[in-house]
Amino acid sequence: MIVAISYYGADKPLMERWAAHVKKLGPYPNHKIILLPAHHATTDGVIGPLQECFGSVDVRPCHHTQTGWPISCNMAFENIARHAADNLQEPFLFMEPDAIPLKSGWLDSIESAYNACGQPFMGDFVGIAGIVPNGIDHMSGIAVYHWDLHRLAPSLFNNERLAWDIASAKHILPLFSRTPLIQHDWVPTKAWRRDKVDASCVNPLAVIYHPDKLGVLFNDGLSPNGTQGDPAAGVPCEGSPHETKEKPLPGTQPAIDLAISNAINVLIFHAKQSRKAKKEITERLCKENFFAKAKSAKQSRKKVRSALGKRKGADSGDRVSVPSYEEVESRLCASREPHSHRD
Repeated sequence: MIVAISYYGADKPLMERWAAHVKKLGPYPNHKIILLPAHHATTDGVIGPLQECFGSVDVRPCHHTQTGWPISCNMAFENIARHAADNLQEPFLFMEPDAIPLKSGWLDSIESAYNACGQPFMGDFVGIAGIVPNGIDHMSGIAVYHWDLHRLAPSLFNNERLAWDIASAKHILPLFSRTPLIQHDWVPTKAWRRDKVDASCVNPLAVIYHPDKLGVLFNDGLSPNGTQGDPAAGVPCEGSPHETKEKPLPGTQPAIDLAISNAINVLIFHAKQSRKAKKEITERLCKENFFAKAKSAKQSRKKVRSALGKRKGADSGDRVSVPSYEEVESRLCASREPHSHRD
């Protein structure tokens, strides 16, 4: 089995812990791993432990420049998908640093289950239809994929606004086998359990748990350095439209500017999904005093009539000559007198 794992600059500390953890659960002499560092992430502290336990380690940097969820994540996945189709022609298990292997023999178990399932795709089922706006049921992104993706699931490619796992649901679900070995622990509430993970969250049958953004299940005694952040942005920010973390923006001004830009992109993404979502976002921003709610230009009939009834003469500033009350009465009286006729 080939493992392909994508990571970004913000993932680097978690990725180093992932490599050390996976080494403890090894070795894996009959398996390969491909590292997919993106946005100039390095392999320092990552490649060494993996070389000691895997049969081979390959590095295929992701050279895309797009940032923000989901396009950057989609490009990272497409990198390995195209490589598998053009060169490997073998199935691969796609992983991320917050997908935690749980026990020795985890990779052997995944390979055996995949070979026995009789389907080209194997992962967990994510049921979000009717739970989130415009939700689409789909297979978890952490999953085993057949190499012939251009033929089996062309909707995996060239996605900008939808994550590849959601965009490809129509092609993948009919060819998908659900396995208890991969646990995608999505909680149908406004907040994921990602920052509150402990051993009680894990299905006893699972050998991979996702998402554990703090790496709690590594059991390595290290203090978490906050959430993993947005892997597509390379700075702490929102990782997806379902994930938020309220904390001050760290780092230099360019990093802060990039984080703000990506946060705005997430809001725009949601706002475009439905009128209801746009309204909710607008109302929340108004409530938080980001901007004032625009007043309607229309007036009620009552207000209009009231305003007309109280209207007096034009102000002097209008440069209109307004006759006095006495002048008006004088003109009216003159108009009532009989007109003289010439003989």
